[in-house]
Amino acid sequence: MLTLRMEDLKIVANDLREICKIGSFIMFVPLIVTIFFLIKQGNSDSLHILKKFAAFIIPSIALHLMYLGLGRIRSETQPRTKHRMITVSLAWLIIALIGSLPYIINGTLDPLSSVFESMSGWTTTGMTMISAPEEFDMDVIFYRSFTQWVGGVGIIVLALVVFMRKGTFAMDYYASEVGEQRIKPRLKGTIKETWKIYTVYTLACIVLLYVLGVEPFDAIVHALSALSTGGFSSHADSVGYYNNHANGLLIQLTLIVFMIIGAISFLLHFRLFEGKYKTMFNNVELRYMVWILSTATLITFLLLHTSNPEDPMKTFMDSLFHMVAAMTCTGFSTVDLRAWSDLPQSIVIVLMYIGGLYGSTAGGIKILRLVLIVQVIMHSIKRLLLPKTAVLRMKIEGKQVEGNEIIYVFALCSVYLLVSVVGAGFLMYSGYGGIQSMFLSFSAMGNTGLTAVSNDLWFTMPWTDKIVLTLLMWIGRLEIFPVLVLFSSLIYRGKQIRRDT
Repeated sequence: MLTLRMEDLKIVANDLREICKIGSFIMFVPLIVTIFFLIKQGNSDSLHILKKFAAFIIPSIALHLMYLGLGRIRSETQPRTKHRMITVSLAWLIIALIGSLPYIINGTLDPLSSVFESMSGWTTTGMTMISAPEEFDMDVIFYRSFTQWVGGVGIIVLALVVFMRKGTFAMDYYASEVGEQRIKPRLKGTIKETWKIYTVYTLACIVLLYVLGVEPFDAIVHALSALSTGGFSSHADSVGYYNNHANGLLIQLTLIVFMIIGAISFLLHFRLFEGKYKTMFNNVELRYMVWILSTATLITFLLLHTSNPEDPMKTFMDSLFHMVAAMTCTGFSTVDLRAWSDLPQSIVIVLMYIGGLYGSTAGGIKILRLVLIVQVIMHSIKRLLLPKTAVLRMKIEGKQVEGNEIIYVFALCSVYLLVSVVGAGFLMYSGYGGIQSMFLSFSAMGNTGLTAVSNDLWFTMPWTDKIVLTLLMWIGRLEIFPVLVLFSSLIYRGKQIRRDT
């Protein structure tokens, strides 16, 4: 039943309590950069220093007070899928709202733009209302990318705890790949290992970027964003800032590698760190990713090269970089995508819809679901060609897929598409063109962050569009159904209360 009972609320409160506790500690981390920045700045104004500290201490206190308040609500009942979905829906909303306080207190953005920026960070989207990051304080710019980095791990945990439940095809498939005992009941151990691997990759990316000549702070910001497949940059031109750098090509290639790493299931990374490379390269999702990226890059290159044949190497790198950015759902960019025609932009939209691998930091519907859709289509064609008496079973990599799972996947992909189109409709009503509206809507839903809109239009966006895009980021990050469960439960709860009264 979707109706929320008092016991359900207690179960949700227990889980939210732990998330608020973790969040209160996380908010203290940017203070390290704040202290470094204040020392470097040499500003002795006590009021300025107090405001800089308050920007992160106040959100931390707010989350800690929520933790203490929710601690008074107790329940010994084990949470079910419904409770977990409601918990993550509320958690991402609460963290994004409280996470907007550093921008508001620092005077970086107005309240609504701060919520937009915060939601974009925690959902690893990368859309920004900050037009020139170079002009803002170091701790604020670090905080943006740090929220993406933490949000990336949160998404991996979300996949393991909520979406990879027993009986689903994702659980059956990855249980055979990495062993069910690695996922459950050793869930806490799996999450700890995820943090370790995630941190190792991040440090490796920072070191490589620094060796290539990227400033230390910029290397940290871009590494945090690349691994989380976020996209926040410390420069207004994003990665395009390094186009004329001596090692610009190598910097782009490094970020491409780490964007792909972030978009690969971290359950596969476990096997990679164990030296079991065969498991990774035999993965059906990874094979599809390589094939799709190769095809999309080649088509985009040919389209762009036909219209501008002067520099084929740059055209190829621009094509490769943005196809990877789109499919891994990372908002990095090296060129103004408005210069691309409708067809290359449409390819980007398709890749943003597909997204990365299951159990990664990427958004989209996930490649595993695309594989299932393709197999269902092939299965249907075979049914038409074979006699009616023929018995066919739906299998992917030797693993049978049940009818309920097929219905769920088609429902999710259909609703995802529907919400994206509705979102695009709202944006069109505000004056954006058709392709622009679809691009922005799918970018927000896929938590990608790429835009194909002029700065004048983007940074003068009406408040209604900010709300629409913020909601799309939230809904897309949670893969729709947790949000639907939350609203359905509240509606049924409201009806029940009215009946009782």
